[in-house]
Amino acid sequence: MSFNATTPYGLLADLDAAGRQVNRDLRRDIGVGWRGVLLRVGSFRFLVDMDSLSEVTDPMPLANVPLAGAGVLGIGNLRGLVLPVFDMSQLLLGEPLPEDKANRRVVVAPQGSGMAGLLVSQVEGMRRCIPSQRRREADAPETAMPFITGGFDLGHRLHPVLDLDLFLSDSNRFSGDLIAGFSDNEQPAAVA
Repeated sequence: MSFNATTPYGLLADLDAAGRQVNRDLRRDIGVGWRGVLLRVGSFRFLVDMDSLSEVTDPMPLANVPLAGAGVLGIGNLRGLVLPVFDMSQLLLGEPLPEDKANRRVVVAPQGSGMAGLLVSQVEGMRRCIPSQRRREADAPETAMPFITGGFDLGHRLHPVLDLDLFLSDSNRFSGDLIAGFSDNEQPAAVA
């Protein structure tokens, strides 16, 4: 596009017209775009589909679960809903969340016939992503790669997209025996 630089007014008018065209294109792309929530888990950032979350809440008091593995933080009460709360870093990356508790949040998502709470280091907000920002591959920790479905280039960094539905349905991470710490050779004692 060429700009009329013969007069200051002509240049401003041409710049305004070009800006309006870009704005129209952006609004059109956003209408068919993708909305995600940017989560920080330890030192890593992941985008998750906004539609896969029910809500984001502050951490709540938790009741301990006897014999639970390191990934299970406890059971909370979310407005009358019994909510199991997991350490997302422990389950996804194999290491507990860092001690910095100032910005921690619990993201609540459907799991099976109930809900699960995942404690994360921080929720950095909602991001609108347009199709031209989508990338097929994104770097992520090896333990998270089975749940990564590409990424979005948001200008300053490529953020991997974590398929939260796939992660929460992974029976290896959320099975009762694994969470309770039983190995493949051990079985819980039968209750008489």
